[in-house]
Amino acid sequence: MAGSPPLSFPAAMPEPPYSADLLADFHAGVLSADATAHVRSRLSVDPRAQEVLSALDRVTSELRAEGRAAAEMPEDVASRLDAFIDDMTGR
Repeated sequence: MAGSPPLSFPAAMPEPPYSADLLADFHAGVLSADATAHVRSRLSVDPRAQEVLSALDRVTSELRAEGRAAAEMPEDVASRLDAFIDDMTGR
């Protein structure tokens, strides 16, 4: 989300097998540096993660080949979504 801090995790980092959502966040580069390093260090033990990341790479390449860039989320939508998430997580 535009203007949002990188996603991080509480004391316990996620372990494989990783969810598709977490892998999408990893692929998009929105995890914190610590979370990114942690996930990267464990990708080799999660064969499904490799498949998901390869699929995300293919989709990204196909969209670039068609001249499509990732659409930016409108700032007002990002702000409302951030507020909703904060409300739901008690931040």
